[in-house]
This record gives sequence, structure tokens and C-alpha cells, in this order.
Amino acid sequence: MAQVLQQDTWIDDRKFLKSCVRARAEQGHINHPAYGTWTADFMLRQNESRAFLGKYLNDPRVPWRHKRREMMAIAGIIPVAKWLAKIKQRSDVSCRLCKRAREQHGASTENLPEETYGHINSAFCDGMVTTVTAAHHFIWRYLYASMLAAQTPTIKLRFVTPDKESSMSTLWQEEVFQQICSRELLTGKAADIEKTIPVKQYEHVVAGGRV
Repeated sequence: MAQVLQQDTWIDDRKFLKSCVRARAEQGHINHPAYGTWTADFMLRQNESRAFLGKYLNDPRVPWRHKRREMMAIAGIIPVAKWLAKIKQRSDVSCRLCKRAREQHGASTENLPEETYGHINSAFCDGMVTTVTAAHHFIWRYLYASMLAAQTPTIKLRFVTPDKESSMSTLWQEEVFQQICSRELLTGKAADIEKTIPVKQYEHVVAGGRV
């Protein structure tokens, strides 16, 4: 607050709100919106690709139904069960897609997760896992191809697993990586580098208490 007053941003309502949202983001572990709704926080927060979003929404080539869905998602009013229950149009917030998928596989439909927009767009949704995974792989292949096309002869960076995801354990099962260095040597070096990274104040939490 003292910093905001020193910068005179409190005189302008919009600048003041932006300063508050930015300060909260730096603190971390914020579980409620600063300005009424998460949508307002998003629209006031800096570096959230709003220029790209505005370009997309103003592009006449983009169908209106796509723009409408994007704006509904940002506003948090996609008609999922959680939102329908909020406006008194549905009493059950459990995921209908998960229920349908489990019924098709003969699995139990008890303890279904809440049907939120985030849930149905994640691999945690039983009814959307195949679609979401396919979308994830498509985006990754597109990004990989774009980065590969942008490389110059002087760049020595090479993607070792463009066709799949791998962990450190699975990578070091291949002989070519063992020839570079041992896994133990790599993890030890990574740990040394991590120790040099400054820790933010809100990350100083140990076993539920502050140090």
C-alpha cells in the first residue's frame, strides 16, 4: 500500500486497481479475487496476452460462436453444472461427462468431481480425457515444429523426445544419455543450481508455519 501511495497510482481508479492486483500476484497464495470477480482480476492483470486476445476477438475471420465461447469462458459463465447451480438452474454440480463415461465402462458413479470449466478442459475429466490429450499433443507438435523451423545452424539445442513425454527416469534408461553423464551427476548439479535461486518471501513456509 505504501508503494502504491508513493507512485500516486491511487488517484486514478484503474491504475490503483491494477497496482492492487499486481501486488497480490507478487504475494502469492491468494484464494479470493481482489476486485469482485476473478474475471475482473484477469482483465486488470498485466502480461496476460490481452493484445492477442483483442486481436482474436476483432478478427472478422473468426466465427462469432468461437468469440462468444471465448468471452463466456473469460467471464466464467460457461453453462457447466457448477455455474448452472450458482444461478439456481441445476441442483447437482457433479460432472455429467464423467458420469456418462463411467456408466459406459461399468464403473461406479459415486464421488463424481464437480463439473467446472477447468475440469472439463482437463485430462481429469473421464469424458474428455481422450480429446484433451489429443489437443495437448497437437499443440506440442505444432510448437515443436515451429521452434525447429526457427532454429539457425549456430543453435545446438536439440529436442530428444519430440514424439512423447519422458521423465528423467525413463530418459536415463537409454544408453545415449548415460554416455553423456550419470543421472546422479545431473541431479546433483541441478540441486546445486536450485540452491542459488532466491526464494520469495511467501515461499518461506515449512510444515505449515513460517520461518
